[in-house]
Amino acid sequence: MQQPIPIDLIKGDKTSVQSDYLDALPENMYAVARPMFGAAGYMLQHPGLTEYGTGVGPDRGGVWNERLENHFRVSYSQFIIVNADGSNQRFGNIPGMDQVSMPYSFNTQAVVGAGGFWLYDPVNGFRAVVDPDLKVPIDGCWIDGYYFLTDGEYLYHTTLANEDQIDPLAFATAEMSPDPTLGVGKTADNKVIVFNRYTTEFFANSASPNFAFTRIPGRAINAGAVATHAKCSLNDNWYFVGGRKEASLGVHMVGVGTVRPVSTKSVERILAQYTEQDLSDITMEPRAEEGSAFFYIHLPNETLMFNETIAASSGIDQAWTIVKRGVNGLPWRGINGVFEPRLGKWVYGDKTDLRLGILDPLVTTQYGEMGEWVLYTPFMYLEDMSIDSLNIETVPGESTYDDATVFLSLTYDGRTWGKEWTELYGRPGNRSTRYIINRLGYVRNWVGFKLRGVSRARMAFARGYLEIG
Repeated sequence: MQQPIPIDLIKGDKTSVQSDYLDALPENMYAVARPMFGAAGYMLQHPGLTEYGTGVGPDRGGVWNERLENHFRVSYSQFIIVNADGSNQRFGNIPGMDQVSMPYSFNTQAVVGAGGFWLYDPVNGFRAVVDPDLKVPIDGCWIDGYYFLTDGEYLYHTTLANEDQIDPLAFATAEMSPDPTLGVGKTADNKVIVFNRYTTEFFANSASPNFAFTRIPGRAINAGAVATHAKCSLNDNWYFVGGRKEASLGVHMVGVGTVRPVSTKSVERILAQYTEQDLSDITMEPRAEEGSAFFYIHLPNETLMFNETIAASSGIDQAWTIVKRGVNGLPWRGINGVFEPRLGKWVYGDKTDLRLGILDPLVTTQYGEMGEWVLYTPFMYLEDMSIDSLNIETVPGESTYDDATVFLSLTYDGRTWGKEWTELYGRPGNRSTRYIINRLGYVRNWVGFKLRGVSRARMAFARGYLEIG
């Protein structure tokens, strides 16, 4: 009697038109780093969105300000405070439709972008900074009592005495290369990280006269970000979409004086579909909960999710997911997630309308709209064998809806899949259900499997196995 052959669902394979092998990225499924049934982890469906409140229109930025104890957003054309019940208060107009940055200090909440710099505090209200030395800032952060800004060419900051003022002598530039400066941020060790297009530099507060910061030469790296918001900080690490000069675009993690790629060939193929102009408005944002840490990359036609926890334990090849809406592969609609301590939940704005949504682990729908999930397996060499059955470990009985149908198909070339077999993942309350499909047929040399579904029920899949004859 032959032993069952295990199937790992965390990483799948496919072939491409360039006659090579690629990772087949899961869609709306991500890996959880917990050993189950002999596998290093299992696959869990991405949570859905349930309506929490409303903004004014498509979301442009959000932050929880623990100093002022408020949830601030730029929603369409308005700077708003989101109340605990999901309603909002509107305080002022922010022109344009581009993404903004929202740093804050001990005293104020700022908005940087859309050609200007705005401040809010409960005493003085919401106002535009009109200092003649402000220029046209595109990004900013707060560090050591200063708002640190860039307009794409210069680096400058507010004064310690007044956050509404710019010292006309407090200006500098990035020095490693003449490439444009696109964004700034603050590192875990309290330095300013300056993202240029092909280089990244660091500045420390040295309390110098005029411009208070000094460049750290030994920490600079020869790679930079492709856009102002093509960067984010997660667990004390900075990640960005970009690369070196005369190199294709990728996703990178910044270390002390080093940069390390975290994108796979499949992810770089997705990025290569776009011109740099196409990517000028992309954004990245982090999320961490339940022992896992992620960041999202909001591209024009896709939303990619990177699982930092899985990358650390199992490698970057198993860390990427496509997050989407509906069954046509539209980008995930959530953006600018804010962890709301008043709710203990993540709240997201919307890319297309005025809704604010809670990231809800009890559903997979996005405001009631069902979305497709897809999983792929590695290719398996089963020459001249017959597949008697496929058995996959699930969490039976936890489906709250009776629509948890899973479709299974096979590929023998890595690009096209054949007819689909259907079987229920489970029924509500029936914890004895097993996911088994019998008599899948003869394999001439090698085979791969695809599982997919469209349902309201959230699903989890651990390792499966084949019985062959």
